[in-house]
Amino acid sequence: MSAARPIHEKAPLAWGLLLGAVLLAAFGVLSMLNAAMLGAALALLTGCCSVGAAKRGLDTQVLLTIAASFGVGAALQSSGAAGVIGGGVLTLVAGNPLLLLIGTYCVVALLTELVTNNAAAVIIFPVVMSAAESLGVSPMPYVVAVMFAASASFLTPIGYQTNLMVYGPGGYRVSDFLRLGSGLNILTGAIALVLIPLVWPF
Repeated sequence: MSAARPIHEKAPLAWGLLLGAVLLAAFGVLSMLNAAMLGAALALLTGCCSVGAAKRGLDTQVLLTIAASFGVGAALQSSGAAGVIGGGVLTLVAGNPLLLLIGTYCVVALLTELVTNNAAAVIIFPVVMSAAESLGVSPMPYVVAVMFAASASFLTPIGYQTNLMVYGPGGYRVSDFLRLGSGLNILTGAIALVLIPLVWPF
């Protein structure tokens, strides 16, 4: 019992470091990755976590998955494959404002699972702006759809950094994300596609 006491005494400090990292990321002072790295470094420096415990907490499989996902995402983006896929799908529905909105959301929601959310938005944004202009409708509903869909990264563990952070320590499998994430994606998409045209009409 006495051996565990010093660790417990560090608990408020550890909570403070966690809260500080979250606030830094939430207010845009640091990116989520940099805030997490800073929090981890401070946890080591203050003795909240030992170097040995930190090493034991590293999951090689997750690290390799992160590296591979960055490579695949960069390849899809730099080769233009993501843009071709997205542009091709949106061309099929470009004649109808509502179908274009649905297509925009679906394409961005799919791309954000493969590349970063920022890259998905950057790839599709000029395509939907051009399509909206050709239809003579307001671009705002499409811009908002891109914003919502780019943040709906629930389907795969490589969809977003936080998915990867819990993937290894939580003992999750890809099938867990597909099973639960698909429901979240459908629910989020349905709510967004119903409300967006009401708040931002075409």
